[in-house]
Amino acid sequence: MPQGGNLPTNKTPLKLIGMQEASFNRTAKLVPLKGSNQYPDAVAVGDKEVKGKCKLARVDVDLWNNAFFGENPGTDAPIVDYDEVHSIPASPGPYTVVVANHSTFTTDLGVRYGNGQPFINMQGATLTAAGQYNVSAGTYTFYSADAGQTGVTITYETSSTTGTLATEHNQIMGWSPIVQLVLWEPFSSTLNLSSNNGFIFYNVVFGTLNNPIKRDDWIYPELEWEAYPAPNVTVNGSNNPVWSIIDGGGTGQ
Repeated sequence: MPQGGNLPTNKTPLKLIGMQEASFNRTAKLVPLKGSNQYPDAVAVGDKEVKGKCKLARVDVDLWNNAFFGENPGTDAPIVDYDEVHSIPASPGPYTVVVANHSTFTTDLGVRYGNGQPFINMQGATLTAAGQYNVSAGTYTFYSADAGQTGVTITYETSSTTGTLATEHNQIMGWSPIVQLVLWEPFSSTLNLSSNNGFIFYNVVFGTLNNPIKRDDWIYPELEWEAYPAPNVTVNGSNNPVWSIIDGGGTGQ
């Protein structure tokens, strides 16, 4: 839930969909008072902090923008159309191929023969040999020596007005959204009959986003955060709450 700081234009409470796991550590520095003896005369609690992390199973642009970027997303998102396979027309020409999404074509990302060997984009210069091409507005033109080639793979970029493009810019130091984070566990068991338990962290700043991309597994983005006091929030009659534990009621251990 957005709280403050540098918030995006369309700030919205969001659910962490596809949650795989979440954890947090509440730590306190213990400061001993020592004299001439081996053990301390007293121990006091010093600095405290609450840090956590969670792993999701969904790449969520809106969530990342609300938690990390605090930017104003656009709707003109680039889309990569990869491995679109074509055949170059046989003689006589013209030796042209029009890609499927030519109407929204923006950028050429390369052409390859069926064996993976790349073509060369001549950037509008005259074609003089096999393995050369030019491209304009989604129309690819090849040299006559490549007439009849099959399995030619074209990769390119298009623009989608229905997609979302969230971009992180080089903002001034300290720029960040501040959110309230609620971790909820509705499950109860025979050992713990209390249900609807959870944790509320009143002011949270997300600092780390790790997004591994794997060949043969799901993508599990990992988010790390830290909580700190919320001076404008009142809980149990007092300001400056950092976090709370919720026990939904019941018995057990």
